[in-house]
Amino acid sequence: MGKHNGVSLPRERLDVLDGLRGCAVLLVVWYHVWLVSGQGAGPLTFIAQAGYLGVDLFFFISGFCLYYPYARAALGGTATPDIGHFFERRAMKIIPSYVIALAAFAIVYRAQFASPGDAVWQLLAHLTFIHPLDKTTFGSISGPLWTIGIEVQFYVLFPFIVIGFVRSPVLGYLALALGAEAYRYTIGALGLDTSFWWINQLPAVIDLFAAGMLGAHAFVVLRARAHAVDPARATLVAIGAWCCALAGLGYASVAGSADPTMAHAWFNAHRIAIGPLCLILAVSTFFAVPRLRSVVAARALVFFSTISYNLYLWHLEVMVWVHNAVGSPFWTLVLSLPCAIGIALFFTYAVERPLLRTNVETVARAVRVRIAAAWWSGQERLAYRQRG
Repeated sequence: MGKHNGVSLPRERLDVLDGLRGCAVLLVVWYHVWLVSGQGAGPLTFIAQAGYLGVDLFFFISGFCLYYPYARAALGGTATPDIGHFFERRAMKIIPSYVIALAAFAIVYRAQFASPGDAVWQLLAHLTFIHPLDKTTFGSISGPLWTIGIEVQFYVLFPFIVIGFVRSPVLGYLALALGAEAYRYTIGALGLDTSFWWINQLPAVIDLFAAGMLGAHAFVVLRARAHAVDPARATLVAIGAWCCALAGLGYASVAGSADPTMAHAWFNAHRIAIGPLCLILAVSTFFAVPRLRSVVAARALVFFSTISYNLYLWHLEVMVWVHNAVGSPFWTLVLSLPCAIGIALFFTYAVERPLLRTNVETVARAVRVRIAAAWWSGQERLAYRQRG
């Protein structure tokens, strides 16, 4: 039991956020399973068809996690988190697994590069996270990687956004939501909303990050007044929000299947509702009755949350490789999922988590020592050759 302002709380209720992250990655994986293998799930196939919405849930969760320490500091009157530490932690989380996956995909798909110069440009764009900005690099090496670029672009803006957000979270959210909707309206008016590239630039999704930030603020404020929050009412709101989310998946599935060429335009026109729905769903679930929270924070969902980043990076390419090898949609499903989960487990526990437990300065010092040792070794070999 944790304590905040004298109020006893079970693990700060944030295990619900892990469950939501598990839901997000499973939605995306299920969507790609359906795309690659064509395997649905009977009456639940509509969830797979709209599983791409899991990406927007990821953006919401990212905004929540990024702003949560600032919300706590603002309420408690303590010092705000160090920006340098923020970037160090983000780099340790994002870059190593991303570079490994990118290198593997570039090697496997090396024949798809038009020239050595094209390969250099594609890799440079991905390594600097600017690849979503150019249509030729947006999804060129691996489709899901565009979202990593969008995330990093938001990280760069976050220290500036948070300055105004701390002063007034509601106004901060409204400003970013208005900007995002203005962008979406503009590309719709120009007839660009049928393009996957145009509807998935940072201005089109920045309100999802902002909704997560506002959700973190709301959670911290309500947590300080936990005794005034009625769990029964919170549960009713949460159940209503989950029903709306399920209905939204169904609506998105129907809209996409009725006219696939206009699915992007439909998505662009209705995206304004996703951020507020995620906010209501998450915050109400945080304060719902323990039984509902335990369902959302089930061990299986928390497990997938733990490996979500590496599973997200690898799952689509693994599915494609297995499908190309076996051909059978059924065996693609049966073989690719365990393989993708196994790879995600390996890189999560062999790379991601050990690095997150390591002090960044210790890693930097070790790298500098190795570089210096390699340089001196080279100098000694050069001197030996000259003497010889």
